[in-house]
Formats: sequence, C-alpha cells, structure tokens
Amino acid sequence: KGTATAPELMVAVDNPSYLAFSPDNAYLYAVSEGETIETSALNAFAVEAGGTLSLLSRHATGGAAPCYVKVAGDYVYTANYLGGSVSVFPIAQDGSTKEAVHIEKFEREGDVAHLHGLFDAPGRELYATDLGLDNLYLVDPVTDTDNTYHFNILTTTHLPDGFGPRHLATSVDASRLYVLGELSGEVAVFDTEKQPFELLQLIPSDSVGGGGCADIPLSPDGRFLYASNRLKEDGISTFAVDGEGVLTKIDYTHTGIHPRNFTLSPDGRWLLCANRDSDNIQIFERDLDS
Repeated sequence: KGTATAPELMVAVDNPSYLAFSPDNAYLYAVSEGETIETSALNAFAVEAGGTLSLLSRHATGGAAPCYVKVAGDYVYTANYLGGSVSVFPIAQDGSTKEAVHIEKFEREGDVAHLHGLFDAPGRELYATDLGLDNLYLVDPVTDTDNTYHFNILTTTHLPDGFGPRHLATSVDASRLYVLGELSGEVAVFDTEKQPFELLQLIPSDSVGGGGCADIPLSPDGRFLYASNRLKEDGISTFAVDGEGVLTKIDYTHTGIHPRNFTLSPDGRWLLCANRDSDNIQIFERDLDS
C-alpha cells in the first residue's frame, strides 16, 4: 500500500550512518561513523524475532569516518572517508566479525584519498570509489596461501578533476557503469567491456550547482536511473536508459531536505527516500512504464 508503521527503536548505536544486511538477512552490519579513529567502528548485530537487534561484535575500523558497508563472500568491508582506506573484516560462524585483517590505504603524494563506497563487480571483484582522488578502482580481494589478505588493484579509472565519485550503479548485464559525482553533480557512464573503461557520457543530475549528489540506484528492469541531489533544490533526477545504456534526463522530483540515500523496493513499485535534515523517510510511488 505504500504506507509504513511508526518507527520503533531496535537498538541504540552511535552514528550508524550506513548499514548492510547479510544475504540471508540474519545479521546486520552498521558502521559508527566517527570523526577520529578512536570513535570509528563496525558493529555486527543478530536480527532477532520481531526485528530486534542484539550486538555480536564491535571492532575498530582503523580509519576515520567509515561511511559505507559492503558484505561480500566471507568478509565485511568498510569504506573509511577520512581514513582514505578500506577495512576488511572476516565473518565468524555466528555472524559476528573478527578484527580487521587488512586496511588498504589509497593515497597519492600531495593529495588526500576519501574512499566513499564498495560495490559489486563481476565475479568476486569489487568497485571502489575515491572521492578525494577522483578515482574508480576495480579490485580483486586476494588471500594468499599463508592467509595474508591484500587488494590487487586491477584497473584505476581517473574521472575528471573535481568530479568526486560517491556511489555507482551497474547495468543489468554489467556492461555499463553509472558513477555519480557528488561534487560535479554529474553522472559518468562507462563501457566496462573496453579496457581501459571507455567514458561514453557525462550528463548533469544537479543543474543548480548544489555540489551534493548522493545516491544512484537503477530500476529493477534496468530502464530508469535515479540520482539524488542535496544542498540546493533538493530532489531526485530521473533518467531514461536507452538500448546502448546512454541516459536522457526526463524528470525531477523535489524531496525533503538533504536526501542522503534512497532505495527502490525489490518490485520497483516504491521509492523510499531518507531525508537527513528533514528527519523523515518519504515514500513515492513509481510509474513502472514511464
């Protein structure tokens, strides 16, 4: 029906700015996004009957301001914005995590990395976005025979200076990559079947210079792409996706203040937008045809 019950407090945790469920929804992993290493952590919870949560583990991320959580295989990853790093946590049998076994630093002399997200790539590989260095990485998580963990960076794609890659979406067939620039307000479309990745299109999402684009999901059928814009004229851009994966902007919907993240229901019927500064979640009904 597109309605929601009143929210209930499941557990108290400091600044859980990003979270992710395990594939079976039995466990929930949430960062505590602190401004220092001492206040930054990954929390693991068991999801009990009725949705209540019980804390299983809490471990330092080793990098400040973790802002993204990714569950992939036997590991949980955090992207640490101020730490310029990715932390890797093994998942124990009971769903808790062990301490970080690896912290991958992304840095370049004279410049500061700001890792912002980790996303599925073909096979076991992952994409990582670096807002600070304007880079998109394709990484292969590798465990050596001696159980030493490291990242093998397969490709580094540099976006235009000042683009600020934040989140991304992948086409249904994984041949197109849609990277959202938080700072430039643009969506970059890449052909991932070319090596290096070929930039097909740069198209504005934010047309008023807000400098705060945030989230970018694709509709389940792959026909439409959405991107949220903050700081000015807060709202969500709608793009149509053609047969070549190229975008055309077709609509703009105003939202509450600071739409930091939003998501589509699995059937694509509803769009749920979390507005940070309005302290609410708006539920929009999508026209599945248009």
